[in-house]
Amino acid sequence: MGPVARVTGLAKAIVVLTAVVAVATVGTTLLTLGVTGDASDFLAGQASEDDFRDALAPLNAIQALAGVATAATGILTIIWMYRIARNVRAFGRQTTWHPLFAIFGWFLPPFFLYVIPLLILREQWKASDPAADDGTESWRRSSDNPVLWGWFLFYGLAPFVFFLTQIGSVAGAGVGTGDIESVAESLDDVGALALVSAASIIGAAICWILFVRQLTRRHAALTNER
Repeated sequence: MGPVARVTGLAKAIVVLTAVVAVATVGTTLLTLGVTGDASDFLAGQASEDDFRDALAPLNAIQALAGVATAATGILTIIWMYRIARNVRAFGRQTTWHPLFAIFGWFLPPFFLYVIPLLILREQWKASDPAADDGTESWRRSSDNPVLWGWFLFYGLAPFVFFLTQIGSVAGAGVGTGDIESVAESLDDVGALALVSAASIIGAAICWILFVRQLTRRHAALTNER
C-alpha cells in the first residue's frame, strides 16, 4: 500500500455544483420559453432591439452561471477521479485504465459520448469494493452500479441522439450567439425542444449526484477516510 488521498471533500463540492447546474438548467429553460414571445415580436418588428436585449439579460446571466458551474464541476470531477484511480492502485488493485486516463479520457474519442469516462468510472466502482481482498483480482467480480448507466444514458447517449435528429443544438449550445437577429431566430424555434434537452440534463445531474455520493461512500469505506 502507498499513500492515499482524500476524496470526500471533493465529492461534496461536485454534488453542490452539479445541483447548481441542474437548477440553472431549469431556470434557463423557463426563461428561454418566456422570451420566445419577445423574440417573435422583435423579428416581426413589433419590439425594439433594446427591448429584446433587456428581455435577454436574465437569460444570459443564468446561462453564464450554468457555464461557470459546469466548468468547475468538470475540473473537480477530474481531480476526484484521479485520486480514486491512484488510491485503488495503492491497495494493490491493478486497474486496466491508468490514473492519467481520469484526466485525458474526457478528451479522447468518441468525445462527447464519454465512453472512456464511463469505463473508467465503472472500473473504479468495482475496484473500490471494500469487501474485495487486497492484492487480488476478486474486485473485478463486483456488480455494476446501475446509476452510472443512467448517467451515461442521459449525458452521453441522449445528447448524441438529439444531435443525430438535429435537435441537439438546444441541448448542446443553448441559445444561439452572434448578432441579435441570429439569437432571436434561434429562440423563435425553441419550443418543446428546450424541455426535452433540459429533461436530459436534469436526469444526468440527478444520476451523477447519486453516483458520486455512492462511489465516494464506497471508496471511503475502502480507504478508511473519515
